Amino acid sequence: MAVDIFSIKPSVISRDLKGKYVLIYGKEKSGKTTAAASFPKALLCAFERGYNGLGGVMAQDINSWSDFKAVLRQLEKPEAKDLFSTIVIDTVSIAWDQCEQFICRQNGVQKIGDIPWGGGYSAAKKEFENALRKITMLGYGVVLIAHNASRIEKTADGSEIEIIYPDLPKRAAEICNGIVDIIGYIGTEWENGVAKRYLYTRETQTLFAGSRFKYMAPKIPFGYNELVAAIAAAIEKSEREDGVTVVDSAALTPSIEKLDFNKVRAEAQDLWKKLVGEGDNAKPEVASGILKKIEMTMGRRMKLSEFTEDQVELLQLVVDEMKDML
Repeated sequence: MAVDIFSIKPSVISRDLKGKYVLIYGKEKSGKTTAAASFPKALLCAFERGYNGLGGVMAQDINSWSDFKAVLRQLEKPEAKDLFSTIVIDTVSIAWDQCEQFICRQNGVQKIGDIPWGGGYSAAKKEFENALRKITMLGYGVVLIAHNASRIEKTADGSEIEIIYPDLPKRAAEICNGIVDIIGYIGTEWENGVAKRYLYTRETQTLFAGSRFKYMAPKIPFGYNELVAAIAAAIEKSEREDGVTVVDSAALTPSIEKLDFNKVRAEAQDLWKKLVGEGDNAKPEVASGILKKIEMTMGRRMKLSEFTEDQVELLQLVVDEMKDML
């Protein structure tokens, strides 16, 4: 999918959950996995087997970060789009642990802190963030599942309150909070002696939650259909109050095009011949201009023939510059 700012159309909001990014957290056995598996055409990446009591779930057990990277590669394929619309990660904390272990194995250390100068933490954060970002850029919806944690804090008057929040390492929490549209906590309230579960979507003094949907209800009955209805209501109010464009269903974005190094290199060579010429008709000033563009792209002087396969995206930038020259 080539970059073309001239064909951009205004973004729209869909009433369904396709293409949405949600973090659900709560106590064990609170129905997190059940709800996540109800999302459209969900693929459950099971870092823990929370689906044992569920039937009909499309689940892939993930025993290592390498397993997850294999899933990511397969999600690039067009046939994956026919099977899945939503990728569920259960649970995020274990996924983060697996990511850290992957970085440790890369560097031949036992603990992430053993990598000098904090390099291990930076590498893990980058690896984890790139993985989640790749899923979103491929056009899939994302559901992240986490357990809950709590801490006691003192208020201004000296009393103590319990703060409930997702049980995530700090770096993983920062990444997830930046990606998701909704952070929802599953809680239980007793009504006439009957326990009823609700999803809380707004932050309070004692609860971490939030939503990008301006008019989202702060508390809704917990369940997939109830969440769909609440998002639809919030979006429809945005349509009425703010004039946003709303559609019934969001289409998956096209797959990210993987550049073919041989094709890009052949195109570069063809453009060089057209621009510079050969023999007595060669134009050294044009050749010098192309080499200058390569230097600006790569940060050093080099020839087209010196580009390697892992530099294909950089070579494509040079090709685009050459097309403009032509």
